[in-house]
Amino acid sequence: MTKTPRTVHAVTTKILKPVRAAAAGSSTAMDMMESLTGFVGTGGVCGVAVAISDEPWASAFYDDRTEFGIAGDGLRLSGPSPGGVAELLRLALTRLPPLPPVPGEGLYLDADERGVLEPEQECLVLDVLDDLRRPRRGTVQFDIARDGSPSRWEMLAFVDDDRGRHLAALSRPRGGHRRLWWLPGTVERLAEFVEGRVPEHA
Repeated sequence: MTKTPRTVHAVTTKILKPVRAAAAGSSTAMDMMESLTGFVGTGGVCGVAVAISDEPWASAFYDDRTEFGIAGDGLRLSGPSPGGVAELLRLALTRLPPLPPVPGEGLYLDADERGVLEPEQECLVLDVLDDLRRPRRGTVQFDIARDGSPSRWEMLAFVDDDRGRHLAALSRPRGGHRRLWWLPGTVERLAEFVEGRVPEHA
């Protein structure tokens, strides 16, 4: 019997399952960007975070390099630009319980344009799936646009379990290839992905 190849979709479904329904009903970063007069083309970051942790919450945020704004469930902040993506994300995620990154260096999985993962990565896929079976403490799905363009990431998410925080990132198909990153999660590392400063190795 031929073994069914594993796909990126199967992995991301497990990652986002707790938050998928809530995120589907939320505004996207592009929706928010379009509603901000003069924002498109001026540079900066605009995004939405939808979280399922102790209780569901959402946060919409922007920083046009002059000023920032954050609006969420019971949270409204605005003022001069904090000066960086990491600083903006920290403000937008003030309701997120602090948690250390999971131990280790993380990994990445490569797939073709259909999302089919390379067969020799079976052990790495199993490592990710083992992590996703651990007790889940929370999930945050991000939709972030930068400098007037949609994100290069099809998925950005924090996954919190009993060991700490993971960062999951899935690139959009480029040149018949895509990559899923599964890394120790920090705001600083999330900011690197938003800015496109992604290392070649986990």
